[in-house]
Amino acid sequence: MKIRLWLSIRILLLVVISTGTIFYIALQIIGQSYRKSAFRETMLVNDNYATKYASIIKSSLEKDFDIIRTYGEIAQNIKIEDYPTRRGYLNEILIDIAKKKPTYTAVWDTWELRFINKKYELPYGRVSHSFYRDALGEIELKTDTLDLDGDNAESLYYMYKLVPEEAITDPYKYSYTGLKKDEILETSLIAPMLVNNEFAGLAGIDLSLEHFQHIIDSLNKEQGYRILFFSFNGDIIAHPKKELIGTNIVIADTFLTSRYSILDRIQSGKNSNFIIKDADGNDSSYFSMASITIGKTQTPWAILIEAPLQEIDAQVTHSLSILNKVSYIGLMILIIITFAFSIFLVLPLQKTRKILNKLSKGEVLGIAKLRDKSNDEIGEMAESVNTVIDGMNKVTEFADHIGKGNYDFEFKQLGKKDFLGNAIIEMRNSLKKAKDEESNRREEEKQLEWASQGINIFNKVLRVDNQNLEVLTYEIVKTLTLYLEAHMGGIYLKDVTNDSELELISYLGFSKEKYNKKYIRFGDDLVGRCALEKETIFMNDIPNDFTLVTSGLGRSIPASVLVVPLISNQELIGVLEIESLKEIKKYQINFVERIAENIASTVATVKTNVRTAQLLSKAKKQAEELEQQEEEIRQTMEEMQATQEEARKREEELNALIKGYGLLMPILEFDLKGRIIEANDNYLKIYKARKSQLIGKQHKADLFMNDTELQKHQAFWENLANGKEQEQIEYIKSGKEDYWLLEKFLPVQDRFGIIQKVICIGIDITDQKKTESKIKQIQEGVLNAQTGEKIEIKKKSSPVIDLNQELTIVDLTYLKMVYKKDSQKIYNILKLYYETLPSQLEEIFQLAKARDYVKLKSKINSLKTKMSYLGLKQIYDNLRNIEKLLAEQKNLNEITGMLKSISKYWSLAYSELKKVLRVPN
Repeated sequence: MKIRLWLSIRILLLVVISTGTIFYIALQIIGQSYRKSAFRETMLVNDNYATKYASIIKSSLEKDFDIIRTYGEIAQNIKIEDYPTRRGYLNEILIDIAKKKPTYTAVWDTWELRFINKKYELPYGRVSHSFYRDALGEIELKTDTLDLDGDNAESLYYMYKLVPEEAITDPYKYSYTGLKKDEILETSLIAPMLVNNEFAGLAGIDLSLEHFQHIIDSLNKEQGYRILFFSFNGDIIAHPKKELIGTNIVIADTFLTSRYSILDRIQSGKNSNFIIKDADGNDSSYFSMASITIGKTQTPWAILIEAPLQEIDAQVTHSLSILNKVSYIGLMILIIITFAFSIFLVLPLQKTRKILNKLSKGEVLGIAKLRDKSNDEIGEMAESVNTVIDGMNKVTEFADHIGKGNYDFEFKQLGKKDFLGNAIIEMRNSLKKAKDEESNRREEEKQLEWASQGINIFNKVLRVDNQNLEVLTYEIVKTLTLYLEAHMGGIYLKDVTNDSELELISYLGFSKEKYNKKYIRFGDDLVGRCALEKETIFMNDIPNDFTLVTSGLGRSIPASVLVVPLISNQELIGVLEIESLKEIKKYQINFVERIAENIASTVATVKTNVRTAQLLSKAKKQAEELEQQEEEIRQTMEEMQATQEEARKREEELNALIKGYGLLMPILEFDLKGRIIEANDNYLKIYKARKSQLIGKQHKADLFMNDTELQKHQAFWENLANGKEQEQIEYIKSGKEDYWLLEKFLPVQDRFGIIQKVICIGIDITDQKKTESKIKQIQEGVLNAQTGEKIEIKKKSSPVIDLNQELTIVDLTYLKMVYKKDSQKIYNILKLYYETLPSQLEEIFQLAKARDYVKLKSKINSLKTKMSYLGLKQIYDNLRNIEKLLAEQKNLNEITGMLKSISKYWSLAYSELKKVLRVPN
């Protein structure tokens, strides 16, 4: 009891002394802080009120400015000639403004006469329309004509005329009736009216200062401080003392003006504040000034609010006095409560001390728990002691279970720092881990034994048949599927004909749907991906659209799919696929990957053996065929030697014959393309030409042939190339002499039977042809049979063309040169072209439309030549460009445009040919 009382007194003294000291210091700090805070808060509130009230007044005046500014914009847009008719409309607007705003004493405008009267041209003179409110509140109109003799340089109007800008005037006295008794103190909001950026007049609103006094009075009621309102020049617009309204601040308050430069503060346009001290040097009043710039004016007004700091200081002192009294009462109550609490605190400590003494001696069993259920520290301490008791009991029980081998017995430590509990749990975990490791070791040994048995089984399978690939792969799939207890399996090998494709060689349990996908390209499905990536693919989250597996229970989605690449010497041999309704374990996957190397090596060896056997069989067969071919070649060589000997003799005889003929007959030699490669002297005499002029010349190059003739000419040379002799009668006009030759074309073969050239032997049948011609002329009555003279017969007129006529499209220069200006021959050629070329052009148009580019190319060549003979260069160039596109097989879509150009140009050429040939319309 003595100890408990001593502890209680110590607690009481400690609490009372410390609390009393803290209370005293806190009261002093709070007093000073509260006084400063009150002053600071008062100043801040005063500044905010000044800004707020300035915004209210500014917003009100801005609205008034918006009204008169809008009126000015409407008025200045009225044309001078419309002013007389629109004046009534402007008056209605002014009246409407005056009626809607009872606070307006007048609404007015004043116009320079030269902007409303075309006949008035002087730069001065104006007319004013003012709608003012009389004593009864009725709207009256007052119209004045001013400054007719010149501008009044001292008037306010003249100042705004020189500098047209928005303005709010300083307060002034004005009477709308002209009577002294009706004068009121007012200010005006002015907006200039500009026509073509030239001053045309003013529009304005007059506001009585009573309007502003009403606003300030309402604000004074709200706040309770003294509020003053000043114009730009310092005139008092609103004041608690009504008699000072209209008086300038310089006169009304010389102290503020001289000591605190109140007028300069107003005209600066900036917010400011200052403090006035009393005679003792204490802060007396705090003034906040907020500037008001209205619209676009350059004359800011200001509002001034005074906060009495002495009154605030008295309120703070009174509040602190009350706080001190309350603090003293609270301290006495605290002493009583602290004493009672200290006694209440010591009693549970005695009980706790007794229990701790027992625990320190190891007495765990039979200790009664504390029954303190309070929710304070004493209760928490009692709960902690009870927790220690429970913990010791649990540790004892836990140690007993561990000793019996029950490692799964649950034990919860008292906290993160329960070292005893943690140590016991670590001991339990170590023992349990040792037991689990022993179990895992046995499982691993079981898996290794399973894998070892599997490897032995597969070694036997891989050694059984290494000659038949299908049998081997089927045994591999069957054995592996059964050993893994899977349900489907298959082996895909690289296709020998396509390195980027896999072929299903053997399978077990595959459905018809899966078997139909016998060939799989690299990258397709799981098998193709495995082949492309050369990595194992394992899936145990199978999508619903996967191929179903058939088992004794029906068809279902597999639980696991394993796809392993078969790689030998870093080369992909194939892919192994296993599907199972059971989960494929990790050790099983490792086993499959391990034997996959042996499978790949064995399959590669078998494929090589099979391929070697096939190659040996093929080589044996080819050797037999080669022996047979060698015998046939030997016989052929003997026959060729005999044939060559015979051909050599014939060639010698032919050369001797040609040499003999060459002395008597004209002879030409052609290559197989119809170009002259040799001409003897007899032929040169007939043509009266040098050999150099004939060598390289194409057979019948000078003749114009239609399509039928061209086909016959091509067939003529094809027959020669095939070894068939040809003959024809050739008419030659050489100078003034005519020749007819019967030309025999003989293909010449070399000793190997290959045609090397064509010899043309010409037999002169000129006399025979001339005799036939005379007989025909005698029969026709053209020639006298007795005298041999020609009988004059009246000739029918034949069409002749004028070779000298001017042509713009067709150019006959080439034809004139070839036919030596023979108008009859040129006429015949032109007539032939006139009749045949349209159908030929239509044919190439149709071929182009049908995209038959092979025939189109063959037709263009002959058509191009004819166009060059007619001098149609533009058509010739287009045809040549089409040939180029067809040869390159590029930009074929441009052919259509070129054909349109050809068609357009040909229509002009055709019309000109019609004119040249004199074809009737």
